[in-house]
Amino acid sequence: MKQLAIIGMGPRGLYALENLLMHLGQLQLQVGIRVFEPSDQPGAGQVWHSKQPDSNWTNTSERGLGRVTSRSQITYGNCTIEEFPSYSTWYRIEQHDKAIDTFPPRHKLGKYLHERYKSMEKVLINLDSFNFINAEVQNINFDNNSFYISTNDSTWTSDDVLLTIGHQPTQLSDDILRWQNHSIKDHQLFFIEDTYPISQLKDIRNNTDINIGIRGFGLTMIDVMRYLSINKFGDFKVINSSTLKTVYDKSEEQNLKLIPFSSYGLPLVPKPLNKAIDSWFAPTIGELNKFKTEIEAISKTSCTTHSIRFLTEPFAEITARIFIDLKEKAIPHSHTKSEIKVIILNLLDDINYTHHLLQDESIPTYPLIERYIAMALGQAPLTLDYCIGQVWRHCQPTLYQAFSHANVDTKIIEQVLSLNDRSKRYSYGPPIESMQQILALVDVGILTFDYIKDPDITLVTDGWRMKNDKGDSTICAMMINSVLDEPKLLNTTSPIFKQLLHDELIRPIHPEFGVHTSKNGYIKLLPNQPQIPLAILGRMAKGSVIGVDSISECFGQRIEDWAQYYISSLQS
Repeated sequence: MKQLAIIGMGPRGLYALENLLMHLGQLQLQVGIRVFEPSDQPGAGQVWHSKQPDSNWTNTSERGLGRVTSRSQITYGNCTIEEFPSYSTWYRIEQHDKAIDTFPPRHKLGKYLHERYKSMEKVLINLDSFNFINAEVQNINFDNNSFYISTNDSTWTSDDVLLTIGHQPTQLSDDILRWQNHSIKDHQLFFIEDTYPISQLKDIRNNTDINIGIRGFGLTMIDVMRYLSINKFGDFKVINSSTLKTVYDKSEEQNLKLIPFSSYGLPLVPKPLNKAIDSWFAPTIGELNKFKTEIEAISKTSCTTHSIRFLTEPFAEITARIFIDLKEKAIPHSHTKSEIKVIILNLLDDINYTHHLLQDESIPTYPLIERYIAMALGQAPLTLDYCIGQVWRHCQPTLYQAFSHANVDTKIIEQVLSLNDRSKRYSYGPPIESMQQILALVDVGILTFDYIKDPDITLVTDGWRMKNDKGDSTICAMMINSVLDEPKLLNTTSPIFKQLLHDELIRPIHPEFGVHTSKNGYIKLLPNQPQIPLAILGRMAKGSVIGVDSISECFGQRIEDWAQYYISSLQS
């Protein structure tokens, strides 16, 4: 019997196992399956663990989680695995178009994912061919056409390996190393290199007098902010149910000061309030099909291109049409569709491009956030940049499908990934309520924007001295790094990937990105190297694929492609 090891049982591993069993059952085949997962909640893993605090929210609405579809009944190895409902059916979620989108805590999705896995495991454990190993894999070796998979105390062999593990540790930057060493020398100072699990901050959240610097002004910063401020001293209170206007209700005084900062100092842009407003930015099915066709005309052929206009041109065409159709909802203008398209292309080419149709982001951070909230509520004229960001979000699933495993020069891949990452400030924006919470903390003096843009940071006896361009300074006794490193293969410190690199069993698609893989998820080596049965799905394949951070992508075509290819290899 062939042996398969699935290393990592988060959402991707869960969907991979489901697809594998479905195909095996249909063909009445059976393989030995070993699942390796260190978390005590397979299916959810650490990111979606059900024991994490309520302050960790998903960045996908309950409406968006409707893409986590149901599982059909599976017959495998003379056993029957019952069907499992979709996320929306499981929680009986029904929303009308004008209902405010809700964003559940991550543990809510985690409970669903874990239960979905357990519904399979309770059947599979009756089979000798299935084994779940609750341990972290430390090493993978390949010798004599077999994989040797090692944990702390055991080693297993396998014919095939599927790696679906998520974020991996990377080499620390010089700044982070200096900050780490600074805190080691003085035990009165605190440095948190990796924000999660966020419960490691539990001894800090009720501190009565501390300045905390937070590197990063993104989604993780919001998790940190929410966790530290929901404490015995106060909590958030929504005072307007239609705008989600929020106040921080203090029960007693606390001298907590949160000081976020980033290179550009620009805030995230909230998603639209509900489906009705979100629909303003939705392309038609015909537009999305044409968008996909035009991208694939380059990405899936042997055509040579020296720019990413094959992507930006059709996108600008869609967005210009949508912006014109917004009519009085958009800021007043007299531009034609062709003129709007030129402005869009200019902005996509140059992040510093300015125009009167684009939001002036040089204004102070507080009113800038207020303006974007008003746009998300549908209560203020929409700027072109806000429209671009929301249309990009609607186009992303099509882009991910059309451009992953592109047959283009790696420089073009780098440009597309860079543009997609730039868009995330809008397309991966948080719910309106999160941004209202930020403003609420500023109102009571707990959070400040005084050092938001690239402050000068000096190590001093009392901690980290931050100085802004006005000459103001403050000292933080604690520093939190809330920036998640990019999945750069050559920079990883993960023992698994370091060993695979050392043994020349994997290679990066680009020095700045992840592992080079094929459409079926299996690694691509040099032409003179024999193919080995190792597949990698998820974050560490960024560059080969795009869209590695979305929960919906964990239940998508890439996982299905792997399962189909694996089954075909058994039959060949």
